[in-house]
Amino acid sequence: MNRPKVVLYVGASVDGRIALNSNSTMFDVYKNPELHEMFSKMEEWESFSRQVFDIYKPDMFLEGSNMLVAENAELTALPRYDGDPDELYQDFLPEDIFNRPGRKTWTSVVDGRGRFRNGYTADCDDPATYMVHLTTETAPPEYLAFLRQRNIPYLIEGRKQVDLPRMFEKVKTLLNVNTIATSSGGRLSGALIRSSLLDEINILFSPLVIGGYTVPTLFASPEPSWPSILPNKLQLLEVKNFGSDKLWLRYKVILAE
Repeated sequence: MNRPKVVLYVGASVDGRIALNSNSTMFDVYKNPELHEMFSKMEEWESFSRQVFDIYKPDMFLEGSNMLVAENAELTALPRYDGDPDELYQDFLPEDIFNRPGRKTWTSVVDGRGRFRNGYTADCDDPATYMVHLTTETAPPEYLAFLRQRNIPYLIEGRKQVDLPRMFEKVKTLLNVNTIATSSGGRLSGALIRSSLLDEINILFSPLVIGGYTVPTLFASPEPSWPSILPNKLQLLEVKNFGSDKLWLRYKVILAE
């Protein structure tokens, strides 16, 4: 398969929890910083991220929509689209964005249902990147029209959910992406590893035990089922002490033959 290398970098408790409660998003850290500092302080996470990027040199950053929009969140209403919907269900990759001077990377979201609707383009935070949505043939037309109106690129693969293997081939071919870095544990990382699309894993373990039955875990994926769904084997690459009793573990995923 002609696809980019995919690397996970994520913080977790010793019992593999990646959040303190269900329906958490990456923005919750700004609402309750004192709680999230139980995992790591902001400067610790930034140092961890920078070191991961120095190792892998990613040219795409990937998140799942649940990292950005809580599952129980009320979605932003968009104007109804009354035009020809067929024109919307084609990849949208404006040349002025693809060839924009200074753009070096892509920031992306897997959003098959069209839930991330705030018009974020990422270049406002970092001029060297730009947003691209990875979505499906059944995404709402008003969502696709909204992205076009905001000049936000999107690629389409799959029907009810994004076909990740085919999408990654498209990302490689159309966007010239060689390495994807994702900090989305839970459903996205679970889908990636079960689809043999995850190559290396970086976990910053914090000395916490969180517990809970619905708190998101490192990998939310289908139950193992012999012999069709087997545990994914890993090879330890490196262990680092990261201060404050934290450990950074690097693993290579042993991909199925």
